[in-house]
Amino acid sequence: MRIIWYEMKKLLNWKVLSLVFLISVLFFEVFLSFEFEYFPNGRPPLDTFNVSKQMIDKYGQEMDETEFVDFKETYKEEVDRAESYLKSRDDAEETGVTSYEQFRSTDGELHGEVMFNEGVDVFWELQARENLIEFYERRIESFLNETTHIDNAEWKQEIVNGSSLNAILPHFVFENYNNLIKMLTILIMIIVMIVVGRVFIVDQKNDMIILQYTTLTGRTLYIHKIIAALITAFLLTSVYIAGFLLLYSTNETDAFFQSSLHSFDTHIIFWTDITFIDYIIFTIMGVYIVVLVAAALAMFLSRVVGNYISLIGSQVPIVVVLSLLILEYLVSNFMSIKYPLYVTIGTYCGLLVLGVILLTIRWRKEQRIDIV
Repeated sequence: MRIIWYEMKKLLNWKVLSLVFLISVLFFEVFLSFEFEYFPNGRPPLDTFNVSKQMIDKYGQEMDETEFVDFKETYKEEVDRAESYLKSRDDAEETGVTSYEQFRSTDGELHGEVMFNEGVDVFWELQARENLIEFYERRIESFLNETTHIDNAEWKQEIVNGSSLNAILPHFVFENYNNLIKMLTILIMIIVMIVVGRVFIVDQKNDMIILQYTTLTGRTLYIHKIIAALITAFLLTSVYIAGFLLLYSTNETDAFFQSSLHSFDTHIIFWTDITFIDYIIFTIMGVYIVVLVAAALAMFLSRVVGNYISLIGSQVPIVVVLSLLILEYLVSNFMSIKYPLYVTIGTYCGLLVLGVILLTIRWRKEQRIDIV
């Protein structure tokens, strides 16, 4: 255990941690900060977000047909509020705009003043409610349109007959998390490959490998280094995920955690009917798998290349390929019907097997390698 701790300290020296911090800050500012600072992004998404939370407080995670009737009644009450407000404005009376329908059909100075200069909440909320009503009324049609390429009629009927399409979950809430988790995965992968990629190459540059391999104990350092690198990768991933979840809590999306992803306001269909919190858990598990595989590949390359330039050059294609897979289906849109489920599961299994095989083959070679 002492050797493993020593190897971890070598991997996490202050110079490396400084580089990691700098890369993390730059990456955050370029790829992640927007999703935190501007969520929900403008109006009416902000109003849809607030109205959806009100719906969950009133109806629960799903809205059935009876509750939908009540929701439309609330919409009518909001229209009455908007019309009362219009009647109280002299400029509305002068332009002859006394009803909400008239206001909707106009795009003049009054509309700009009410919506943008003054930002009267009731009019933005009405837009949000109108969108939600439209999405709810078209939910089955939208689901069937999104699944036209799926031949499994039984699966479709099960979704249609179930209650998940009644779930309350604005699409931009899911998209916000999806954008964050995929970019976070890429960041962690890059950081881990930088850190654990040094596990063997430092000793090679200092000609320590020859000295170590003159003893039987020295040859076992390979396993100790692998364990130290894997523990380091796991700890780094955990720290980043913990920090991310802390930041993500500021987006205040916890009200939707128990909502099905197959909500009436959705743009993506999944093979299994899971809740938002289930999706968060599954994607975090995916992050760990992808990062540990990347760490295994970085460790293998660290032992077979001779210098830092070669190491970086050999890591770039791996980062590119894994990033594309992360953005496509490994983490982003995990288990969506865009790809068959066996493709996602098969890719994860294939990557794990690849990492184990490469490290095992190298370990066997380490037992027989000649230092002369």
